[in-house]
Amino acid sequence: MTNNLKLPENNVELTEIFRNAAMPDITEFNGEYLVDMLTVLPSFKRFLHRKVFSLGKNKVSGYNILFDKKWGYFFLEEGICEQPEPLKVMVINYDRSENSVLIRRIRDHVRRIEEGIYLGRFNYLFNGRLHFFGYFLLEKIERQLVSSPVLELEDVQEGELEGA
Repeated sequence: MTNNLKLPENNVELTEIFRNAAMPDITEFNGEYLVDMLTVLPSFKRFLHRKVFSLGKNKVSGYNILFDKKWGYFFLEEGICEQPEPLKVMVINYDRSENSVLIRRIRDHVRRIEEGIYLGRFNYLFNGRLHFFGYFLLEKIERQLVSSPVLELEDVQEGELEGA
């Protein structure tokens, strides 16, 4: 995470950025992405809220991680975001049997701002239509967030492990 992209924190300006962003390809989503809620809910970025995407044969699925717990399983599909105007988007669809009934109604709409950085619209399906709640940012994690150094024996000089 080396990007220092500063985004506005209001829906009007974020809507313009979303409108001008590109439709991502489904194959772009693979690995871990840090989630930063921009205008909805408090941001859990400091708690390392992440989405993990796994690329399979012509499909992508994944889950969220928050407080080291997996939750919110999803799959990706192409779709149309009707507001602010019809735009092609990648939909993060939570309608999976592993999720609770409440989680199954989430439909995130995502567009690419730049390589590895995506702006998403958090939507909730209620009474047959999507209701927009706010924006979030997805940022590709290029390295592990929690590293566990492994000591290779050939890298240790004789006597270095004494007294350890």
